[in-house]
Amino acid sequence: MAPSSIKKIASIIHNLPLASSIHSSIALALRCSFIHLCGGKTVWDVFKQSLDTAIQNIEKHPRGKLFRRLIEYGPHDSDHPEAPDSDGETTLSDPECGSCVEFICSHMVNRFKGELAELLAIEPCITLIQRLRREGHLPSDIHLYWSDMVRERRRIGKASEGFNARWGNFTKGADGLLVEQIPVQRSNRQKFLTVRGIAEVKSMNRSNMKVLDQVNHHIMRLSGGVELGMSEWPYEAINFVCSRNGKGKESALIRIMVLPSNWKLSREWHSVKTDRGRAILLPKPHEPSIKTREKELEPNLWKVTLAWSQEALEQAAYEMTFWYMSQVGRHVYKAKSLPKGWEYMTPDEAGYNAIKMMLYYIPLRYISKRQERLGIRLYNVYCFGYPLSVDSKEMLWPEDFPHEDKK
Repeated sequence: MAPSSIKKIASIIHNLPLASSIHSSIALALRCSFIHLCGGKTVWDVFKQSLDTAIQNIEKHPRGKLFRRLIEYGPHDSDHPEAPDSDGETTLSDPECGSCVEFICSHMVNRFKGELAELLAIEPCITLIQRLRREGHLPSDIHLYWSDMVRERRRIGKASEGFNARWGNFTKGADGLLVEQIPVQRSNRQKFLTVRGIAEVKSMNRSNMKVLDQVNHHIMRLSGGVELGMSEWPYEAINFVCSRNGKGKESALIRIMVLPSNWKLSREWHSVKTDRGRAILLPKPHEPSIKTREKELEPNLWKVTLAWSQEALEQAAYEMTFWYMSQVGRHVYKAKSLPKGWEYMTPDEAGYNAIKMMLYYIPLRYISKRQERLGIRLYNVYCFGYPLSVDSKEMLWPEDFPHEDKK
């Protein structure tokens, strides 16, 4: 039987094998003294911290309020004339409808997907670092600071200014930073920070060159200083000496990029009879048929390919947005009466149903073609599931899935 923490994670992402992989990755980190990550001392604490960070980011976003208004008030009906403006509190204007679907697709889903990828990436990065330590490529007292434990200054000014750029406040930094703290003199407590490596995690397929560009961007930002946990290190205290290989010679900074696999989810389905008609059932999620793998592309440049694919992560991210909508719906419908015909629903179920209904009307409003496609995609995913919707550009209907089994 799966531990309760795995079940709790699975209740949010709706994928028990993926929840188990996330649990394994976090559990390994909690057993390793050299890795520093946010959250707490249990797997659930770490996962919940990651989840809460994403939610806070969503709620603080300028368009975050639109999302709550979408669930509570929605867009105008399809026969309502064009609505270029709103009161900013209730029914969304047409431009706000378009902005809201863009926010869900481009920000919410990607944010949740990124959090999942970072959690999964912890385990293979630890395994690789342990190997590099054994082989002498990294010192035994190396430390890995992960995700929100790393904060770099925002660069102000033109990219061409390079290391002469002006620096603003600290913001999210590299996904992983390998560092070593070394005393300057044995007679005092002053230390400097030696940067040994950088990890960059992506939740979608990107070219090696694009990922390396981001790694180099983080290296550039380190010239403005870095915050690791509660400690701030000014640029003057950061040593950019490269790591040493097993023969004692200087070699390049260790760079690790982590990307998902590219296998596809099954498009199989079948329908079953329920008390309220018929429901479409998809295959239960299963373990990937491949293992996480690593490859050294060139000296000290490592590419880690996760066992889990981009589609699997994206499906889980949509489930997380749907779960979050239920939480918003619970809050909304605890304070107001359920709509007529919804009396049998819990506040969570009302939240689910509300977003489906609102997304049905959004493509019928005066929005751009791109926003219309995004609205249709969201409606399809939440009504029929990600695997059956990812390839469709048109709004799906129950009759698109007749009772006869289909593969």
